[in-house]
Amino acid sequence: MLENLYRRLSAVLLLILALCATVFIGKETVISIVTVILLLAELGISILILKKREKLHVVFISAMVAEGLFLLTREFWLLALSILLLIVAGIWRGLFGHKVRSRVTPLIVVRKVLISIAALIVTALWGIGIYAKPITTPVALPTDAAVTIDERKMDSAAVMLKDIEVMNSFGSRTTGSEGHNQFISWLEQQVTDMGLKVYRDHYTFDRWEEKSSSLMIDQQSIHVSSAFPYSGETDENGVTGDLVYTKRGEYDQASGKIAVIEIENFRNFPSGIVMNMRDSSPMESQIASNEGDLVLTTALKEAKLEQAKEMGVKAVVVVWKGVSDDKVEKQYVPFTTAYVGIPAIWVNETEGKKVINAAQKHKEGTVILEAEIQKNAPTESFYVKIDGKNKDEAIIINTHTDGINVVEENGAVGMLSMIRYLQQEQPERTMIFTFVTGHFRLPDFKGTSQATSTWMEGHRELWDGKKGHMKAVAGITVEHLGSMEWKDDDTGHYRPTGKISTEYTYAGNEMMASIWLKAIEKSDGTRTVLLRGHNKFEFGESQPLFEAGIPVIGFIPMPDYLLVDSEDREMGKFDAKLMNTQIISLLKAVKIVDGTETTKLGKSDGYSFFYGRTK
Repeated sequence: MLENLYRRLSAVLLLILALCATVFIGKETVISIVTVILLLAELGISILILKKREKLHVVFISAMVAEGLFLLTREFWLLALSILLLIVAGIWRGLFGHKVRSRVTPLIVVRKVLISIAALIVTALWGIGIYAKPITTPVALPTDAAVTIDERKMDSAAVMLKDIEVMNSFGSRTTGSEGHNQFISWLEQQVTDMGLKVYRDHYTFDRWEEKSSSLMIDQQSIHVSSAFPYSGETDENGVTGDLVYTKRGEYDQASGKIAVIEIENFRNFPSGIVMNMRDSSPMESQIASNEGDLVLTTALKEAKLEQAKEMGVKAVVVVWKGVSDDKVEKQYVPFTTAYVGIPAIWVNETEGKKVINAAQKHKEGTVILEAEIQKNAPTESFYVKIDGKNKDEAIIINTHTDGINVVEENGAVGMLSMIRYLQQEQPERTMIFTFVTGHFRLPDFKGTSQATSTWMEGHRELWDGKKGHMKAVAGITVEHLGSMEWKDDDTGHYRPTGKISTEYTYAGNEMMASIWLKAIEKSDGTRTVLLRGHNKFEFGESQPLFEAGIPVIGFIPMPDYLLVDSEDREMGKFDAKLMNTQIISLLKAVKIVDGTETTKLGKSDGYSFFYGRTK
């Protein structure tokens, strides 16, 4: 009986080891060592205690050899082989490793069915892992691959700051807004003055923009931290009704009334679900557990306004929980949802306590959310080219032009400086600088992933390499330059940390990762975390290039104030000298890419899956 129990537990343990080795990226070394130890224990128990010699022992020994060789070489195929052997051993032990019984009981049938299902699941995950190949081999660039940038010939930090101030003068630049259109016109004039031809793509969409928002309870004003973008609108009198405290999605009891819901911020979101780290510089840099928490919270904990509208709710008040009042102020979130047609507003946790208390007493409230609705609003993307010696191959440098503050999005200003510098000498390949619209209206411009995919679909002749078309051999994405780090501290106060924001940089493959590390190796104060697209997530406008197989470097720091639509455009959190340093690194990367053979640049690895490496 004890022997049978041991074998059943052994089958489960073997499948768990295979599952862990497949799912937890970055933990392979620890899991391999544990696997070798447990397999040695398995052999010891079978041979020395149970006095059994089985054909299965050959599988155990083969798995240990594969694990050992993997620990020495880090070759992915050896890890994949060892996982397969663990699956085989688990199935063998679970289905065929027991004495044949004359009577088959329901318990035996259930146990074997469960083992079979578990084995199928682990095998399927193993197959996905084989397809994704989460472990890649670093590429060593030759010592002469480094390039220098003549800083006397490029824009100074003061020049960049002047351009930034012009951008800020247009105010908020949500997609298709007056400020956005003015910014695009200014950008086009800048590149035209450089002697470049502007190629435009015109689009229309239905635009929503807040004019004013407020909340009144008992004739007292409750501070609104921000409006819920593209939720809905009221007239100047607003909507009035009883306040009802409920859960998001449970709006039936708030029919004909104003619903009050809470959304708790993801303070320690398991970032390995959406990110997978390739490398870092300096080595101690790692993914912060609460990076991008408000964006992730509003994406994963939807307010479900559609259901509120269906239930006849007049308006929704959304209360933040677990995040400081200062951090949520003027946050333009979520920015990825479709227009709903029901007014909704955000209030911070302090004000939210007042609102919840009033709702629990069924007091009356008034929500005002005046908004401008513009049908068929015009907006445009555009691109310019610097012709290279090789006119069949292209490098795409891209960003988006819509945004709401100094860092979101200042990539276009940075690209002006890059164009001015790169114009001074003809590149080897044609440089295509793409300024896209729609990042702040993804329901209309998302295409396959981000707004750049809409542009790409309209200009396949510039990148897909088919007959008569140019082939894009690489892409560089420029976003969120010069951002300093601000965080909620342990006491709940939102303040600067004194560090620059983590410079998250997506690398499409190991060659592009090596190029970026080479580009920043002499930079002062870098804080780079190199990422791979993971579980179908790649934040920023490099994603469409990555998904098209184009090897990318996607520069996208993600400060907590990225989506703050404040009057001062968050200038107090911006550093022009840092922006200048980052542009120098991006220029180095472009020049190294331009000097690298196409075959060596390769193509994007594709997404990794399961739980990514975070440090």
